[in-house]
Amino acid sequence: MYWVRNVMTYLLIAAVGVSCGEYQRIYKKGTAAQKQSKAMELYGKKEFAKSVQLLEQLRDMYKVRDSLENIYYHMAMSYYHLKDYPYASLFFKDYTENFTQADRVIECAYMALYCDVLAIGPADLDQADTKKVIEALQMFTNYYPDSEYAQKCNDHIDNLREKLQRKEFEMVEQYYRMGEFKSAAVAAKNTVKLYPDMNQRETLEWIAVDAQFQYAENSVKSKRLERFQMVLENIQDYLYTHSKDSSHYADVNKIKELTQKRIKEIEAIL
Repeated sequence: MYWVRNVMTYLLIAAVGVSCGEYQRIYKKGTAAQKQSKAMELYGKKEFAKSVQLLEQLRDMYKVRDSLENIYYHMAMSYYHLKDYPYASLFFKDYTENFTQADRVIECAYMALYCDVLAIGPADLDQADTKKVIEALQMFTNYYPDSEYAQKCNDHIDNLREKLQRKEFEMVEQYYRMGEFKSAAVAAKNTVKLYPDMNQRETLEWIAVDAQFQYAENSVKSKRLERFQMVLENIQDYLYTHSKDSSHYADVNKIKELTQKRIKEIEAIL
């Protein structure tokens, strides 16, 4: 049995060597037809790195539009499977621009956007880039409302908006914890304006009240009245939106009483 295993191992190594040798021969000296046949064979075997190398060569060799359409599609898909999402997106976009009447143009338009979504990553979102992707996804759903990809785009939009909201909320919390009360109050109010339907709205509006109060309390005398009046404005926003059973309703009313007391004290001196 030992010699049988050795023979089998030898045959396997030899087969791999032949396969690699064939690939190198076609890569260096093969005809366009040989390169395309091998590229599709490797693509079918999910050997995307080797497949895309041959496809790159074919892109420069072929001039026939139908052949290029197939090459661009499989190049884009290869980079997608290799998880090189920025490059995959680039080729999907090139496909949609160059083959506007092709059967796969809507699929490639969606895949370009999907790769952009995947390229963003789960954390440390660049808000400007993320908002551009959201806008592009929305444009796709407007342009292809009956497409099989429209619902997927809507799901991506919801997920990206949720990530943006989470990042904004975490930024507000960080300012608040660090005692950066002015920044916390401003950021909290801006976030509510941007995302009025977000789940953490009540907490944000509470932070806007308390952070502004803390900021006013520690301000120089000449600025205290103006800043306490801003506290009352933030309180009014909170009470207009939230009911008595809200988490911070009682706390907000306590700050309201304190703020009114501070304003009367300041006005008595003026």
